[in-house]
Amino acid sequence: MQERSSVGGYLNATGTLEIERPASAVAAGISSKDRGWIESPAYDLALLVLSPAAGLLFALLNQTTQFGNFAGLLVLYFVGLPHYLSTFSFYLGDQNRDHYRLRWTAFFLGPVIIFSSVLGLQLLGVKGVGVVAAVIFTWNIYHVSLQSGGILSLYRRLNAGDQMEKRWANMTILSVNAAMSFWFVNYFPPLYNLLVLVHPAAPLVLRYACLATALVSGIGYTYYLLKRPGPVRVPERVFLVSSLLLFHPYLWMRDYHAAAVTMLTGHFIQYLGIVWLLNRRKYTQQVGGSAAQRLLIKISSRPRMVLGSLLFLGALFLLMDRGSRLVGMHVGYDIVWGSLVLIHFYVDGLVWAFRDSFVRKTVGPYLVLDSHQV
Repeated sequence: MQERSSVGGYLNATGTLEIERPASAVAAGISSKDRGWIESPAYDLALLVLSPAAGLLFALLNQTTQFGNFAGLLVLYFVGLPHYLSTFSFYLGDQNRDHYRLRWTAFFLGPVIIFSSVLGLQLLGVKGVGVVAAVIFTWNIYHVSLQSGGILSLYRRLNAGDQMEKRWANMTILSVNAAMSFWFVNYFPPLYNLLVLVHPAAPLVLRYACLATALVSGIGYTYYLLKRPGPVRVPERVFLVSSLLLFHPYLWMRDYHAAAVTMLTGHFIQYLGIVWLLNRRKYTQQVGGSAAQRLLIKISSRPRMVLGSLLFLGALFLLMDRGSRLVGMHVGYDIVWGSLVLIHFYVDGLVWAFRDSFVRKTVGPYLVLDSHQV
């Protein structure tokens, strides 16, 4: 007899929690999952596992040619900006409407508070701008690391890994990334100046605290990996290495802006890849619904529409950037950009929070199509 569970599945006869898979998710097929890929070798390698290589291409252009600034502009506006905005596709799905309306303080008031805070800090002048930059830099480490941990969790499930590994894996990725980011934090004055205000030795303490945490968590994570009954499959192994090396540009690039673009290029591509995969699996089997959902269905089901959306959004914000400079109101554009980045971090933490049963039921089944133990 099967007992229903509150997380969108059932308890089978052995007491194992099985995820309930919608018909549309099952229809997508699971042949590639038998080999440990989330979608397929080509899709995973291009958009998830090896996407950080695109950042190295930017670094090469930035370090050896005169086209570095132009390449950075292309990355930020035509990959980064759509990545920030793609979070809000959550608001377009009809299934999500009741959820975010019931939690309107989190999904609507929270972003308003963030925008108001950025506006207030920007109006304070240089010190306020520095605080915003420092918050974005620090929160970005957490945000990127948790995304890497989330994708790694998908590979772990496809590899029948123990969920006990998750905490150790996430802490290892986060602490390694933080250690790399803070190692030469003196090259990023907004954060460095705030740290030395706390104590002159704070940057040094932060550096070695992150390193120590990385060593301890890495040992714990390795212990759990060695306990697996079978070997770690290639997709999971390569993605893990890629995640641990993602922040390496901060160790050898003295221009922290260029280092951030180098690192973030891979992250941007990964995020767009996972959002597109989710929306394509979830909505392309559906018809009708609200105008917003029909738009989401149309874009998600057509690769050309996805590419066209990236180009349109990037061009729109690039024109806003240049236009605000021409009329002497670029500070307003900076407020919009800074708010967008922080609101993306914030809303992303809501729509991908798998501790929430709603997220587990409406997102999880479309990202892992086979059934492994939770």
